[in-house]
Amino acid sequence: MTETYKRAVFVAPGQIRFDELPIPKPGPGQALVKVRACALCTWEQRMYTGEEHYYPLAGGHEVSGVLVEVGPFTYLDAQVGDRVMASTLTRCGYCESCRRGLDNICDNARKPFRETDVPGPAGLAEYVLLDDYQVYKADNGVSFEAIALTEPLACVVRSVRKARVERADNVVVIGAGVMGMFHLVLTKQIGARVIVSEINPERAAFAKKMGADAVIDPTQAPFAEQVKALTRGRGADVIFCAMSVASAVEQAMEAVAKGGRVHVYASIHPRGTKISIDPNLFHSKEIVLTGTMSQDKEDVLQAVRMISEGLIDLKPFISLVLPFERLEEGLQAALRPDTYRVIVTM
Repeated sequence: MTETYKRAVFVAPGQIRFDELPIPKPGPGQALVKVRACALCTWEQRMYTGEEHYYPLAGGHEVSGVLVEVGPFTYLDAQVGDRVMASTLTRCGYCESCRRGLDNICDNARKPFRETDVPGPAGLAEYVLLDDYQVYKADNGVSFEAIALTEPLACVVRSVRKARVERADNVVVIGAGVMGMFHLVLTKQIGARVIVSEINPERAAFAKKMGADAVIDPTQAPFAEQVKALTRGRGADVIFCAMSVASAVEQAMEAVAKGGRVHVYASIHPRGTKISIDPNLFHSKEIVLTGTMSQDKEDVLQAVRMISEGLIDLKPFISLVLPFERLEEGLQAALRPDTYRVIVTM
């Protein structure tokens, strides 16, 4: 093992610094993972463009690698040499949110217990130091690229679970990016009928290829009219807003069926954007407007098992794999509409 490793840090829009740091030694309850793959999430893309600006930030939270060292009093089901998924989200276990079963929105999520020189999940690096609860064993026969997609898949596992999708439900997914497509795949596995709303022709065609029962373009006719035409006038039982546009939520509220759920999966940008909704919709149709953030430990475990046991094929969603040294090229590629997930490997 070499004595130092490289870590990427976002320092300004379009600027990434590569630090050379001593490889950390895991302390009690900690594990050291040699990173092998890190997918470039929308968050990292927004940091690169400056749409989000929490500088400096050690990005990278869709991470897979090899467990190389564990500290004392560390409890894992993985052995040194195993392939693992790194769930970098902080779950302190002590705050009120964690104790109420909401460890996905831990009150200390942005306040890691250990001091770091640069904040952030720090998965865009050759090594990452984790607390033991953040390490999930994956099947050693599965590719690192697929394991790296555990985190986004787990977020969608939570989204679908909270939305209570049932067999034969009419489900609408707004947005055919990678997260929208994960919603499509998981709800189809349940047995739902899925309609995808997408304005990009190439992404719309891909959604159809991935099993969408129907694809609509909301620019060609009013969204609610198209949804109701495909659902015998009733509307959708569940609508997932998987794109960051506030108007999509407003349109979804008009297209949801009585007793249905509108689920805001994607964060809305610019942050602070407001929506306008007739409150009588809640009264007269008994509909629910809700959403989810990240994933809890059970969601991660389910996603790891799905990937490890071959219950989902993630290859169609991996658009490009590049070495760590070409990170900026990867981020630029990830911003294009013709890519889904871009992954850098170490």
